[in-house]
Amino acid sequence: MAFYTKVDYSRQLKQKAGTTATFSGSTQFYQEFSVQTSTEFIPEDDCPCFGCSTGATFIVGDYSATSASCNVTITSFSGQTGITQVLAIGQVPLNPLSGGTGAFYLTGSSLQIDRNTLLDSAAMTGEVALLIDEAGNVVRTAPSSLRYKKDLVKVEPNRYRDMLKQIHPYFFTYKSSGAAGFGLIAEELDRLGYRELVIYDSQGRPDNIDYRLLSVALLRIIKDLEKPNVGLVEPDNHTKVVNEDYVTNGEYLLVVNGNCNITLNSKVDKKIKIKSLSSCTIVPDKNKIDNKWESIELSGDSCVEFVFVKDLDCWVISSSDGIKDS
Repeated sequence: MAFYTKVDYSRQLKQKAGTTATFSGSTQFYQEFSVQTSTEFIPEDDCPCFGCSTGATFIVGDYSATSASCNVTITSFSGQTGITQVLAIGQVPLNPLSGGTGAFYLTGSSLQIDRNTLLDSAAMTGEVALLIDEAGNVVRTAPSSLRYKKDLVKVEPNRYRDMLKQIHPYFFTYKSSGAAGFGLIAEELDRLGYRELVIYDSQGRPDNIDYRLLSVALLRIIKDLEKPNVGLVEPDNHTKVVNEDYVTNGEYLLVVNGNCNITLNSKVDKKIKIKSLSSCTIVPDKNKIDNKWESIELSGDSCVEFVFVKDLDCWVISSSDGIKDS
């Protein structure tokens, strides 16, 4: 027959290194629960986190001698000035300070994670940016290598052409903390259709802006500003002479020296002047010119300036002479 003795742990419990204390059922600790790893209890050579042998360590899970890592450790490094508490996950805690009790400098974080335990992570070199997803997982940022991607589609030209005029930076105050802030509004980008730059919550509401991807959108804007065969510091294509059917492509002045059709290209041009030395026909790439004409015929020795108006989604005539009946 087994006999059980009720032991009073209300004062103090010490456990020698190398021995095991097992608590079964529901165990509660009131006030403070401290685990000491000083050399009084665990010799330095036997401590799995030997770098903290003069401080205190709470270890969750077994120490792996082969990988020299613990599952989770909460460590307080002693013998130094400054905050030296470390929560380490999947690795031996590293002392966050260097320099002893004198001048010290930060060499590690108070939160240390073996990055190979992160979601979507692999053995990598260099630094890795981290995010917290909607479920509360700490994850690495999306990889950029083609090895992880498929269904590639190039961002269409002028996708972000009007974004700089449409979005507005704001100064504001956070409701929860009262702290001052500066930035963009997620709902504004969502309303304008730039959903790829918006981070949504679990209910599908705009919650944040992926500011990292704004630089990619700005790159598309810069590429749209650069005309074919022309550097950014140079003006547009100036003057071009054509004598056959042609689609406008960023010219300031187009001189038509032959009987042909000229198509206005709103994807590239927003304003163009056409000088005709012989009869020609001007055709818009969308809708009607001035919302009236499918096309316009120019007589020889005439000049017309066209402007594309986005709100009307059509080309309009801003100045002209020599237009025939259309």
